[in-house]
Amino acid sequence: MKTKVINMIKILGIGLNELIIDITLSEATFNSIEWCEEDDVIWLHIFRDDDNIQISFDYDDLPEDDQFHIFMLLSSILYN
Repeated sequence: MKTKVINMIKILGIGLNELIIDITLSEATFNSIEWCEEDDVIWLHIFRDDDNIQISFDYDDLPEDDQFHIFMLLSSILYN
């Protein structure tokens, strides 16, 4: 499923490896999803404007339900 998510990020990003999109999961609400090609890692980011902090989470560390939710969200955007 990770490979499919990477492919959707590349398609939806139109040449960029990051999508600025709010994704609400069981852990938190993330503000972007990024594929880092060098490390083959998908990062989810939370941006806090009040103190200019960026918090990053590894896609592989998320529960399977949350990974599936991301897959379904990106799929619904891609195929609409």
